[in-house]
Amino acid sequence: MGEGNSRWFTLDEVLALREHFAAEGAASREYKSWRPEGLPAKVIAVANFKGGVGKTSTAAHLAMSAALDGYKVLVIDLDSQGSMTSIMGGVVPDEWSTAFPLLAKDYARHVQAENEVRRAAGTAEIPLDETLTESLEVSPRNLIQSTHWPNIDLIGAQLNLYWAEFQVPVWRMQLRSWPLWDALTNALEGEKILDDYDIVILDTPPALGYLTINALAASDILVVPLGASFLEFDSTGRFFDMLYSTFASIEDGENSARRRDNLPEMKFEWDAVRALVTRFDASQQTDLANVIQAYFGDFMATYRQEMTAMVGQAGEQVNGIYEADYRDFNRDTYVRGRETFDQTWAEIKTVILGSWWRDQQLATPSDEEQV
Repeated sequence: MGEGNSRWFTLDEVLALREHFAAEGAASREYKSWRPEGLPAKVIAVANFKGGVGKTSTAAHLAMSAALDGYKVLVIDLDSQGSMTSIMGGVVPDEWSTAFPLLAKDYARHVQAENEVRRAAGTAEIPLDETLTESLEVSPRNLIQSTHWPNIDLIGAQLNLYWAEFQVPVWRMQLRSWPLWDALTNALEGEKILDDYDIVILDTPPALGYLTINALAASDILVVPLGASFLEFDSTGRFFDMLYSTFASIEDGENSARRRDNLPEMKFEWDAVRALVTRFDASQQTDLANVIQAYFGDFMATYRQEMTAMVGQAGEQVNGIYEADYRDFNRDTYVRGRETFDQTWAEIKTVILGSWWRDQQLATPSDEEQV
């Protein structure tokens, strides 16, 4: 029992109550957050190659917010620093418990296909070393671990994941036809992982390396946190420039080959891109935030995630505001801290629902098509 004999519920109990009322309650009421049937999870990448912009904190609180809303969430930590893994209480003994074997497996499968062609032609095959052979036995499901949140699962990270940044280009040199950017996408789609979740959140390293490229290629929605400072504004602008040039270069290289083979051209697209101001101090940063808003235009989230002492205070005791006990903090501080992440989630949720709605319309035959 809570204060004043009020009844407190665990998240497990809340989720069970939602299921019960969805099945037994009034048909006119919505007890569960909307999610169209038959469509895969939405993948959200949180990325910026500027460190210290609140990337992991934003990703973690988005995951927690979605879980509190009743969604089943998979978090994939692609940052070898492992901060997200620590927040979620993950245990990752080595790189074989990270996303590394998923990239290795994708390359190994392409090597196997290439070697079949080479055997038929009588040419030398590409060797599969012990690492690649072992990776063929790894499933994404082997890497997923539960967390202390009943509806958040995790594929964690640790320092050795950084080895992927060195190994991927070596593999690419050995097999130039390997589409390295699709490795994570293939892992999630090929084994129906996206059918098991509502939302997948990818926390990326502060660099536009091979892990980040995989995350961006796999994502439907891109969230780019930045602080309202000139340095972070400039760095984020460069991030978008490099993002465009990197993916344009991939498209140009791939499409030249596709045109020769009379294949349809490829194009990287996101359902939505949102730059999000974090650690915002309205008393000092409003003018610059307005400049940033004007520059990025429709790409900019309308809500600015405010600076709150709650993040630092909560982080010393628990792993996020949503795990904090309001009785341990000043009431106003708690309310402001909670509200800033609630508002962030509300805006991103609107983007997610809009994306699902569009997918649902595209998947539903029109009246003319049914005739």
